[in-house]
Amino acid sequence: MKTITKLSLVVLLAASVSCHSDLDIIQNDRLSSSNMWKTSEQVEGSTVNIYAQLRGNFVQSDINVLHWGELRVGSYMWGYSHLYKVYTASEVLMNIMTSSSSSCGWTHLYATIDQANAVLKYAPLESIPMTDAKRSWAIGQAAFARAYCYFWAARIWGDVPLNLLPIESVNQDETYPVRAPQDDVYGQIGKDIELAMENANNLGSNKYMATKDAVLMLKAEYALWMYSTRKGGDKWLDEADEALGALGVAPGDSRLLKNYGDIFDGYGKNNKNSAEVIFALYNSQSEKLTGGYPVYFTYATPGVKTQFHNNPVPIGGTQWLDYGDGYLALMRDSRDKNGDTRVKTNLGDGVYGMDENQNGGVLTWPAKFIGDCSSGRMVCDADLLYYRYGLAVMMMAELRYFQGRYSDALTYLNMIAGRAYGNDKFYTSATKESVLQALCNEYFLEFPCEGVIWWALIRLDKIWDYNPDLAARKNDTNILLWPISKSARNKNSKLVQTAGWY
Repeated sequence: MKTITKLSLVVLLAASVSCHSDLDIIQNDRLSSSNMWKTSEQVEGSTVNIYAQLRGNFVQSDINVLHWGELRVGSYMWGYSHLYKVYTASEVLMNIMTSSSSSCGWTHLYATIDQANAVLKYAPLESIPMTDAKRSWAIGQAAFARAYCYFWAARIWGDVPLNLLPIESVNQDETYPVRAPQDDVYGQIGKDIELAMENANNLGSNKYMATKDAVLMLKAEYALWMYSTRKGGDKWLDEADEALGALGVAPGDSRLLKNYGDIFDGYGKNNKNSAEVIFALYNSQSEKLTGGYPVYFTYATPGVKTQFHNNPVPIGGTQWLDYGDGYLALMRDSRDKNGDTRVKTNLGDGVYGMDENQNGGVLTWPAKFIGDCSSGRMVCDADLLYYRYGLAVMMMAELRYFQGRYSDALTYLNMIAGRAYGNDKFYTSATKESVLQALCNEYFLEFPCEGVIWWALIRLDKIWDYNPDLAARKNDTNILLWPISKSARNKNSKLVQTAGWY
């Protein structure tokens, strides 16, 4: 397929042969197997629809890479609006979720998995006339998407239903599944990554879907996770090394854009064309596809002087999320002391507001992924990023740290630092402790709002240093996991709640 932008057509073609289930994972408007899976076009439409489903998951108000990742870092990094003194997702920030917390829902994630299952079941059939390249493309896309979704699911909930067949009958085991052991889920993720790799040369270059580089990124992140959190042994470091090497991560590599801000420029038009972007979520006003968590970063008009509306304060609704005071201090310190050029992209701030006496007040907002503000109210049309090359460089530094190659870790950290500070010898101390702290600092400063930092801090076993709510309950059962939603359990009595949660 040339692009994923024709999503309206894709929904009409869409394709899994599924029906509604008590797991609450299936849409109702699917075509049946009696009139599907006859032509190459149907397989192609079904495959593209996997990514329409994936997009549908991550543009939800309380389910996205921010809620499922970064907000969980806690009050050091995220907090209430400094103007309105309100905030959303407090249970996520404080890690006190319950089964009623809206962020704990997995409906759309499993709809994506079911769509991928259907493609993986039917695309290999020789009865469907397809070229070998197109068949390989469909299989590779579906394998990547299923692995990607299960990687999110296993990290969030631990044991999860492991459906590998599309739901085509209410009598299937997949209709009322039990939670599979984490080891089985992670094992399947590895198998799907390898299947995607086998077909990677046919995946194409559309960054709103899987490419070979996206598969390599997932393979590297998965391998580091298996080494650090699943205690899988050094073989996983070798796997990460192989994946990052295949991506071309090496000293002196020029794939990092010179200007950090250019990565996020474009409002849904140019981001996917950046050499640094590897896998993105599509947003476009022309396709009537807009949305995402940046809406939480905007301000309502009464709180901002008129002359500063969208100049530069983004106007939308009530700001529900802002950076925490500790993180604001970190960014400002990095900007003022080290000349960190990333801060102007990541942080909007200044004397642009008004207090009760109509005097100026300092406002702050997360400035990355701010959309089109030309019509008065911000439109969430900035592409959101799943993977970019800067993360590959950081994962290589992390890998070298795990290998005990601290001087080599500095080499990759200084690739990031060179762009940020204009100094490619910024980090010089090659001790274990100093490299670990440098990794934490650069993950914080390089990736705000991208859903990356929480997972990195867990891999590095440093989350406890930044989140006092978690540190106080470090020994609680499954404290880094989440409860299953009440809705899912009500619809499937076979689902047992995560131990330690309710």
